[in-house]
Amino acid sequence: MNRKELLINHFQKLGYKLITSDPYNIANRIEKYDSDLVLFFNPSRERYEIRSCTFFPSSRPTYVCGSPHLDSELIIYMKRADNRTEFGFREKMDLLDREEQLREIEKKNKEQAMRENILSMIKKEDKGVRHFHMGG
Repeated sequence: MNRKELLINHFQKLGYKLITSDPYNIANRIEKYDSDLVLFFNPSRERYEIRSCTFFPSSRPTYVCGSPHLDSELIIYMKRADNRTEFGFREKMDLLDREEQLREIEKKNKEQAMRENILSMIKKEDKGVRHFHMGG
């Protein structure tokens, strides 16, 4: 069993509910940011918690952040928690956000270049580019 499976089993034995999908896609988003992150619902505290298996099962804490509401604010709390932990989430999230923005810019640039190329070909055809056929 890997660290993540060990962490999940440990917290499920404590009564936590593993969250793998949700309306705000928090579980998938945190997985994308850091594969060591896991989203749980803690019924004894009635809140959603993000836990990390980075150092599990050592004695280091796994708690990252929590909120009574499962919404996008949980991601903001996670970013704030980065100031108090050793996990480095903010750097990873900022890097992923920048990479996503760069992909979007590259995609738009490629689309623009393709449009310009097509327009250029159309203009050449409109200028009377002729093909000659040598017959015999």
